[in-house]
Amino acid sequence: MNIAKIFIGAYNVLRGKPWEAGFDLSAQALPKSFLAVAAYIPLGIIAAKAAVKFNANTSNVPYGPIAITLCLITLTFPLIAYVLCMVFDKMDRFRPWVIVRNWTILFVLILIAAVLGLYLVDLLPFFLAYLTALILYICTLFIDIRLAWRVAEFDWMGAVFAGILISAATMMVLALTISQNII
Repeated sequence: MNIAKIFIGAYNVLRGKPWEAGFDLSAQALPKSFLAVAAYIPLGIIAAKAAVKFNANTSNVPYGPIAITLCLITLTFPLIAYVLCMVFDKMDRFRPWVIVRNWTILFVLILIAAVLGLYLVDLLPFFLAYLTALILYICTLFIDIRLAWRVAEFDWMGAVFAGILISAATMMVLALTISQNII
């Protein structure tokens, strides 16, 4: 598993260049791609620490709810991808789509965590860190559309539908878990 090669593959798929050489798309690579998903949790904790620091109402970061929320969010994509691939007869594209998306979103989350980390060490004001993180998060919609189009081989409208569905489901899970933890 060559992370630099995977990063170049993710960069190429977003640019519209040949990307297949950057990824191992075998059946054995699917569970390995969930190592990227496991890295979402510490990156999410960095984001939560930034929010806790900004709010300054407590020093306790709710690690349990954050981990549960991130697990639910990460399970949302494979479920939606599976249903979409089944409905649109693209089951041969399911495994590559999940593998590529797991790694590509990891790289975006690393950028988000890096920006918020700069806020945590007082090198960046919260407003700039939050704005940058928000823009990067919104970019995940465009990334999901691009991956649905390039990797899952949906037509343009199908890719837009898939991207919006993935983003809406992710936000729904996030909103639901936040509301459950606030009440």
